[in-house]
Amino acid sequence: MCQELHPGVWKMTLGQPEAGTPVRLRYFQPSVSGLKTLPGVTVCPVSTSKITWKLIPGGCVITLPLEIDEHIYGMGVQLYALDHYGKKKTARVNSDPKADLGDSHAPVPFYVSTKGYGVFVDTARYASFYFGSAKKKINRATKVSTADSQLEENQVTVEVPNARGVDIYIFAGPEMLNAIQRYNLFSGGGFVPPRWGLGFWYRCKIEFDQDQVIARAEEFRRDEIPCDVIGLEPGWQTHTYSASFVWSKLFPDPKTCVAELQQRHIHLNVWSHAFTHVTSPFYTKLFPYSGDYEVWEGLVPDLTLPETQKIMADFFEHEHVDLGVAGYKLDECDNSDFTQSNWSFPEVSLFPSGLDGEQMHSFMGLKFQEMVESIFRKRNQRTYGEVRSSHALAAPFPYVLYSDLYNHQDFIRGLVNSGFSGLLWCPEVRHAASEEDLIRRLQSVIFSPQALINAF
Repeated sequence: MCQELHPGVWKMTLGQPEAGTPVRLRYFQPSVSGLKTLPGVTVCPVSTSKITWKLIPGGCVITLPLEIDEHIYGMGVQLYALDHYGKKKTARVNSDPKADLGDSHAPVPFYVSTKGYGVFVDTARYASFYFGSAKKKINRATKVSTADSQLEENQVTVEVPNARGVDIYIFAGPEMLNAIQRYNLFSGGGFVPPRWGLGFWYRCKIEFDQDQVIARAEEFRRDEIPCDVIGLEPGWQTHTYSASFVWSKLFPDPKTCVAELQQRHIHLNVWSHAFTHVTSPFYTKLFPYSGDYEVWEGLVPDLTLPETQKIMADFFEHEHVDLGVAGYKLDECDNSDFTQSNWSFPEVSLFPSGLDGEQMHSFMGLKFQEMVESIFRKRNQRTYGEVRSSHALAAPFPYVLYSDLYNHQDFIRGLVNSGFSGLLWCPEVRHAASEEDLIRRLQSVIFSPQALINAF
């Protein structure tokens, strides 16, 4: 059964969806008022009679119609291609994607078609999408080949592992842009960044201490180099990988450091990840609200739980934000089980909420953003930051995705692709092969959502 939830937004429930999905665990509600402002559409743009599904031993499979002249975009931040027609894409969290397989810092099970509609599969699983690349067999000895039959043979096949059902949402156009707008408004709409967040950002070297940070800020002002945000890397904490979240001896008086920067009209952003070291003051409180595997000898917090969010948010607010910290760089909330380092928690992890490691990898970046956003929202204060992983329904979060990769062409594709899925991407300047390459990278970052220089 297909029902219209909001103007131009339809929902189909197939089988028994899981409890842990992006929609069911969402933080922001749809912007219904915004949806009402878009062009009126009275008919679902996808023929629901052509949507089928079935259970398989490893999960469930959905098929949706696809015409041979459609082009498909979206699927989150994709670094290797724009058009996904004729390809298989797996929405799998990966900090170091090596090929055009769908792996991403921010995979989103949402695609949009040049026919003027979008489809969102509400799952945190590593769903695989076959965009016309998997076709049901036909008896080619008897079938007459006509244009109509070729159209009928094409389809989108979606495999959702470990699930016994799923909700799908269909977003109408009439134009492709309208379908993307509806998806973003269904996510909760966008955000208004603070004015200071639109200026230049500079991240300090990891070894910088308090005096060096202030000296660099003074150097910028003296030489009339524009800078509105200075970011601290992991060295500001007493222990990193995993994190203590406590100011190290490099910053003996962080409040004064923040005040010195503010006098120069510079805001402070600090690095962090969620893996919690035993020296963290809230380690014991967090222990029962964490998963059954460690990362770098630290707890992996179950950030889908309100108890976990409160423990971490209270500490972050009292020890950082109250001192004047304006935002965070949220690192390592993605996954790296597909490269040599294998540093993150495994998919077989179990969490107190009932989620497993596969689902938690999809939620980690979202819920990390949510925890920090809740601090500033409570204070009626805007923030703007960086995050290394995100997922579905992320448009309302004031965070820009970044990468530890370096290829400029990949960064450009990521910048273009991110807009199809309600995400923001920063092609940060952190490497250059030549003077011309540096200029090109500076040009790219200027036209991105965040002008970030991450280099000594």
